[in-house]
Amino acid sequence: MTYSEQNKPLKMSVFVGRTDPELFQKTSLIVLGHRLGEREYAALTERYLSLLPQELTNCAFRLMPGVAQLLEKLTAIENILLGLETGNLETSAYQKLKRGNIDHYFSLGGFGSDSENRTELVRIAIERARSVYDDCIPDNRIFIIGDSPHDIIAGRNVGANTLAVGTGLVPKEKLLAESPSYYLSDFNDIHEFMKCVG
Repeated sequence: MTYSEQNKPLKMSVFVGRTDPELFQKTSLIVLGHRLGEREYAALTERYLSLLPQELTNCAFRLMPGVAQLLEKLTAIENILLGLETGNLETSAYQKLKRGNIDHYFSLGGFGSDSENRTELVRIAIERARSVYDDCIPDNRIFIIGDSPHDIIAGRNVGANTLAVGTGLVPKEKLLAESPSYYLSDFNDIHEFMKCVG
């Protein structure tokens, strides 16, 4: 349970879809009453990354429906490049993916360690992807996929297609309120996913 200074439970929606730097700073404001300074932030991230592997081993863990099959299908198609856009720090992102044995599908991305701002880290992910293809990836062939409104907003901000997926904690109506290009409840229907991305 997460508590505010008044000892009242905070809604998890306050945290869903935020980048790790945002979460660290928001928590610091709640608990300590101030944003972390550079040295405090460095110490916190070092401690977090040291504890995460054991936490991932201990916690319940499952891939969302259809994810493994979809990734296998996509990697078999020529000219599809899979990248990450995640608020996780790069190290923690790959640790979490490794826990699900899907880390090898992603060679690049934009991460919370690149920017506290999700739109900026999405922009960075796209720049890295374009560097692989000599800047030949047009905006209309880029799809930002996520389970929070922040993903959809960031994708729209950079001019990409957006695909909202209902496997997270955000209700469908809140995802649809951000007008994503496409919506899927999960990734079980690979044929429907392929129709969305053309």
